[in-house]
Amino acid sequence: MTWHHFVYLGLLVGAIASMALIDHRARLVLFSPYPVRGAVVLLAGTAVFLAWDVVAIAEGYYERGGAAMTGIELAPHLPLEEMFFVFFLCYVTLVLHGLLARWADARSRRARQEVS
Repeated sequence: MTWHHFVYLGLLVGAIASMALIDHRARLVLFSPYPVRGAVVLLAGTAVFLAWDVVAIAEGYYERGGAAMTGIELAPHLPLEEMFFVFFLCYVTLVLHGLLARWADARSRRARQEVS
């Protein structure tokens, strides 16, 4: 294995780190007042989608990894990068949900203030 086998994994780790910075700044999921709840939801979502992947693989739906992948598999035909990808998708979804909920709450408060 050479360095180019870790490019995709590195990009995924970078994307997760970027989400963590946004999360830390806005205090939405893992850096919120309820970090255990955020972690449980994040890990549960990741587990559900990985289980979905395992079922799909068992049914024959899988592709071989590309040249930028490590070749490390968590299970047959389930690359390490898939775990990081699914984790990132769950994390970005939770961060976006938190941001949108905060935006909607602020907008609702402004509307109530304008009415009164």
